[in-house]
Amino acid sequence: MAKEDAVEWLRFARDDLESAVFLMGMQKRKLEIICYHCQQCAEKSIKALFALHDLEIPRTHDFRALTAGLRSRYSFSEHDALLAALQPFAVAVRYPFEIDLIPGDEDGAIRAAELILGFCGEILRDS
Repeated sequence: MAKEDAVEWLRFARDDLESAVFLMGMQKRKLEIICYHCQQCAEKSIKALFALHDLEIPRTHDFRALTAGLRSRYSFSEHDALLAALQPFAVAVRYPFEIDLIPGDEDGAIRAAELILGFCGEILRDS
């Protein structure tokens, strides 16, 4: 059951990434929404690892808290900078005037989400 749940979390993560990529094709890009979906992709990818080990999934958007709960099993050190870059997109982009984004931020967010999804997906495939 744990692996099935993890696969479902990862499917939702992929859906967020696919949504972000789709929105990149809009004539007027919605940077906040794209970046939000990228953050959600990374968050759900990490939560898939909690599900894989049948651990309680923390109800937080904070990547430091999420990865702290898994550091005895996995090293996130190569991904800490990516997660730090995505962290502001968890909440601040959902409200007006909270964060200033510039064109190009969405490209970095998509790349970061792809890497985190790939890292977690590889763990799941190898389990």
